[in-house]
Amino acid sequence: MKKDLASTIRQDKVLAGIAITGLVGCILLAMYLMIRFDLLEQATALINKNTPAHLFLLLMLVLPLVGVPLSVFLFVLGIKFGIGYGILLLEIIMPLHILASYAIARMIRKPMVSFLVNRKNYHIPEIPENKTALFSFLLLAVPVFPYAVKNYILPLTGVPFRYCMWLNWAVQGTLSIPFVILGKSTADMNLLLFGITLAVLAVLFLGLRWLRRWYEAL
Repeated sequence: MKKDLASTIRQDKVLAGIAITGLVGCILLAMYLMIRFDLLEQATALINKNTPAHLFLLLMLVLPLVGVPLSVFLFVLGIKFGIGYGILLLEIIMPLHILASYAIARMIRKPMVSFLVNRKNYHIPEIPENKTALFSFLLLAVPVFPYAVKNYILPLTGVPFRYCMWLNWAVQGTLSIPFVILGKSTADMNLLLFGITLAVLAVLFLGLRWLRRWYEAL
């Protein structure tokens, strides 16, 4: 019976591996086709308040994986779905981005490291274990890299999954919320809500700018 259970578990792992590999392959193929045939600009042009909801959500699910800024969607998300549903959709779609980016990055990390070390004789710096959390937080919070780059760079540096997934979701998911609110407040011509949200963004910007200077001084 133990053998049957172990065999079933192995089969489940194999099937899960095949499914994940297939999903990653589809995403990579989509990325190649969009870049190869210059479809990104055409797809981005479809993102507006008049875009059908199902098409908008499909574009939001796929395009940020190939480098389209998430900010392109956030403002329209608030206009189309309101604050409550807009934030809910954001917090559902963002972890899917993070998981897909993690899977892609982990698949290419080993051959990439092997190429850099063995062929280019490049020494890859390691992040001290006691500074991993701080490094991950600052990379995610400080506005230096675009959304997609942050999602890929953490797993490429070998950061543990809990930082790539849960910390990433918490930080970027929180920082994205004001832009959804801005979209809704603009659509409703709510100057009070718009002004409060801008003030919050200004405080966040100044705080993150200070964090960046502090980190660079370390």
